[in-house]
Amino acid sequence: MMLRIFTTIIPSKLVLVFKSILARRIRMVKPLGNSLFVPKKEKCGAKMTVVKNRSGEEFVVTQFSEGHNHHLTMPRKRHFLRSHRQVSVAQKALTQQLAAANVSTSQQMTVLELQAGSLENIGCLRRDINNSRRDMKKYLNGHDANLLKEYFETEKDKNPGFTYTIEEDDEYMMTHCFWADTTSRQSYQYFGDVAVFDTTYDMNKYFLIFAPLLGVNHHGQTTLFGCAFLCDEKTESFEWLFKEFLKAMPGPPPKMIITDQDPAMTKAIANALPNTFHRYCIWHIVSKFSEKLGALAYKQHYEEFRKCIWNSESPEEFDTTWAYVVGKSNMSSNPWLQYIYEIRNRWVLAYTKYIFSAHMTSSQRAKISRSFFKRYVSEENSMFDFVIRFDKALARIQHNELNLNHKDINERPILKTKCLMEKRTSELYTLHAFRKFQEELFQLGAYVIKKFHEDEYRSVWKVQREEMEDSRSREVSVDNSSNHVSCSCKIFEFDGCPCRHMLAYLFTMQIRELPSKYILQRWTKTTKLARVMDDLGSNVREICGSSIFVRQQGLFQLACRVIDDAILDDEGTEVVQEVLLSSQKKIALMKSSRQDGTTSCIQLPISLRSQHGLKEPLKVRAKGCGKRLKGGKEKAIKKRTTWVCGYKDEIRTAYKDIEVVMMHVVGSGL
Repeated sequence: MMLRIFTTIIPSKLVLVFKSILARRIRMVKPLGNSLFVPKKEKCGAKMTVVKNRSGEEFVVTQFSEGHNHHLTMPRKRHFLRSHRQVSVAQKALTQQLAAANVSTSQQMTVLELQAGSLENIGCLRRDINNSRRDMKKYLNGHDANLLKEYFETEKDKNPGFTYTIEEDDEYMMTHCFWADTTSRQSYQYFGDVAVFDTTYDMNKYFLIFAPLLGVNHHGQTTLFGCAFLCDEKTESFEWLFKEFLKAMPGPPPKMIITDQDPAMTKAIANALPNTFHRYCIWHIVSKFSEKLGALAYKQHYEEFRKCIWNSESPEEFDTTWAYVVGKSNMSSNPWLQYIYEIRNRWVLAYTKYIFSAHMTSSQRAKISRSFFKRYVSEENSMFDFVIRFDKALARIQHNELNLNHKDINERPILKTKCLMEKRTSELYTLHAFRKFQEELFQLGAYVIKKFHEDEYRSVWKVQREEMEDSRSREVSVDNSSNHVSCSCKIFEFDGCPCRHMLAYLFTMQIRELPSKYILQRWTKTTKLARVMDDLGSNVREICGSSIFVRQQGLFQLACRVIDDAILDDEGTEVVQEVLLSSQKKIALMKSSRQDGTTSCIQLPISLRSQHGLKEPLKVRAKGCGKRLKGGKEKAIKKRTTWVCGYKDEIRTAYKDIEVVMMHVVGSGL
C-alpha cells in the first residue's frame, strides 16, 4: 500500500529504485529447511592460475595461493557444492526413461543411490535432476510439433503398419492429429464391431482435446483402436477424425458407437458413419435425473423410472410404463423428460439391445481408461512427452492381454456339470466368455419350457422359472425354415452369449453341443489367429510386428542375460567389465573416425536436425473444462505473491529503507 502511495508523489524513476530495494531484500532470504540462509561472498583469495606453454605441449602453473579465509568443506559434503555437482549424460538418459515410466524424482534419486552405493557418490542432488528436466523443456520449447511428427516418422520406419495424419492451418500451426499403431489396427479388425468414443481435455499443456477410440476384446478388457488430438469440439473436427479413423482401420465401419449427448458429435457421426448405429451413454442420462426432477420428485419417483428403463424388454412395454410413471408423477410437462423420451431409441435398452454392443450400455469404459492413463500423463506434458508416456501405459494394457492369452492356452476352467456342451465351450471360449456361458448353463435346471404357439413359419416356446410362477416368462421363437433360435430377452443379440432360455430349448430338442452359429468368433480363444491385411497404399501387405531395430532388442536381451549371470561372483563381474571396456574403446574409436561422430549432451529419442516447419498449437478451451485459462504473466504474478507471503519482516525492512530514501528526497528538494 505504501509503495502505491509513493507512486503518486515521486517521479517514476525513483519508483523503480524502491522496487529494486524491495526485491533485493526479499531475494536475500531463502528458505533452507526450518532456518533462513543468507548467502554471502567470502572474498577468498585462494586461487591457482594455469597457462599453456608457448610450445603448446604442456601447461604451467604461474600463480598459486592456498590461503583460505573460510572453513573448507569435508569430502563427504563436497557434493553439496555447486561446482562439484553435475548430472552426467548417463544419469540424464536414465532419469528421462524413469520419468517416462511415471517414476517421481525422489524415486529416481533412490535408483541412482542404489547404482552409486550412497547419496554422496551420485554426484548431484534432487534439485539438479529437476533443473535438468527444466533445461530439457527449455531446449525443446518451440519444437514440440516437429518432435511429434519426427517421432511418428520414426515409428513408421520401424513398422509400416503404424499410421498417422497431422492437419495444419494456413500458418503451419498444428490443429488436428490422429495416430494408430500396428497392434491397435489389428485389434480393430478383430473387435471393431463396437466402439466407444469420449473426449478429455486435461492431458497436455495445450489443453488439446484428447480423443481415443476404444473397444472391448475377447477377454472383456478395454482395447485401443486409435487416438487423436483436436483443437476444438466442433462438428468439422469430429468429422475429420472419424474419416481419418475409417481410412486407417483395416476393417469396415463399426456396427455401433457409444458416445455422450454432444450435438456436434452426433452430427459428425451421422455424416461420417451413416451406417453405424449411434447410441448415447445411458449413464450420462440416468445420472441427470436428480438434477432435472428436483429433490422431492426424485426421491418419490426415481425408482419407478429406473425400473422402467432397465426392466422393459420391448419398446411397447417401455412406452406403456413410461407414460404411467410420468402421469403418476405429474411431470408430463417437464421439458427434459420430453426430450429424452423423444430420443429413447438411442439410449433405452428396449430399443437398442437388438444390436450387438458387447454388453456395453455406456461410455464408462472410456472414463475408467482415462483414470488409468492419468497415472502416466498430466496437463504439464507436451504433445511429444504425452505420446511417449501414453505408449508406455498402452504397452502395460497390451501386456495384460498377452497374459490372459497365455492363461487361456495353459489353464482350464473348473466345470460345474458333466454336460458335454460345457466341456466343448470351455475349449472354445476365453475364460471371460466361458464364465458367462457357464452361469447361463448352470441356471438351466431352474426353468421349464412349454410350447406356446406353432404355425407353418415358426414355433414359439414359453420359458419360465419353475419355482416362481409369477416371474416373467420369456418367449423363444424358432424359425421352421432355418431352425434359427431367438429369445425375447435379446441377450444373445446384445452380448453374443446364448441365454439360458435358448439353451433350455436346445436341451429340450436333445441338442447336446452348441451349434456353431451361436458361437461368436470374437469371444473365442482363436479369434486373433486370422491374418489382418493392410490395404493402405497400392500394394496389399500383411500387418505384422516386424521392426528394423530387432538387433537393438537382441543386444539388450543378450546383455541382460550375461550381466545377470556375471554379477553373482567377482570373477564373472571382472570378465564382463574387461569385455565391455574393450568394446567401449572400439566403439569410441569407430565414432571418432566418422565425420558426424559428435553427440549432444541432451539425449533425445529423435533428432532436432530434421525440421518439418510445424508450429505448436495454441491453448484451447474445451466444453465443460470448468477452468479459465491463465496466461504466463498472470501465473508468474500468482507465484511471486505466494512466495513473498512468508517474508513479512523482510518487506517491513525494505519499506524502512524506502522511507530513508524518501526523507533524503524530500530534504534535497527533489
